Amino acid sequence: MVPAAGLGTRLRPATLAVPKPLLPLVDRPVIEWIADELRAAGLERIVVVTGRGGEALERHFAGSPDVVFVSQAEPLGLGDAVACAEAAVDGEPFAVALGDSLLRPGVAAVAELVATFEERGAAAAIAVEEVAEEDVSRRGILVPAEEGERFLVAELVEKPRPEDVASRLAVAGRYVLAPPIFDALREIEPGSGGELQLTDAIRLLSPIVGMRLGARRYDVGTVEGYCAAFVEWTLRTPGLGERVRGLVDADLLR
Repeated sequence: MVPAAGLGTRLRPATLAVPKPLLPLVDRPVIEWIADELRAAGLERIVVVTGRGGEALERHFAGSPDVVFVSQAEPLGLGDAVACAEAAVDGEPFAVALGDSLLRPGVAAVAELVATFEERGAAAAIAVEEVAEEDVSRRGILVPAEEGERFLVAELVEKPRPEDVASRLAVAGRYVLAPPIFDALREIEPGSGGELQLTDAIRLLSPIVGMRLGARRYDVGTVEGYCAAFVEWTLRTPGLGERVRGLVDADLLR
């Protein structure tokens, strides 16, 4: 599942007419890279949750029979976006890859997360990354119950104050969830920002497992994250990277 119904407010004016997931990243839109990541993990169907601009996303994937769409009527939060796809996942465990959260091609985070979910008998498996203290209050934060790259989660808190939580491990935009998440989503009330927070619903599940992300994640919903991803993807593309290096002032690439 790819929640892609956000309004892209942090990227305006670029997203006033173009949906954020369709912004280009080298030779294809951002959401195509995410779809490729899910396909590489062996997922046979990709559910895209759309909002404003959904018609453009459907046109882009018109030739992709493995992609289906559901609509989120209003941008009421990530939890609401996931809830909109209940019928589409058909009672099976499913992966969630946020539409503005990008991992470098070849990183097998989703496949590893699926394996962790199955091996641990989890109700939820979440990829995590360590963040700076000043970013804790802007993220969903996990407190491990044990050491290791893969660990049981003792506590999960949405946007806590840094002094209130003994961790800087943040949700990194990739999840695997069991079907009971939909019952949990029906139980919760609007939380941070007045939205239905997926974190609040996951807290009602057990066991929850965290997996440290072994790669850099780009938040392409921000100008700086989008620009950084565009530069890295360009320079890492065989052939293109070298040609672009030859066109750019060498001092800028140091």
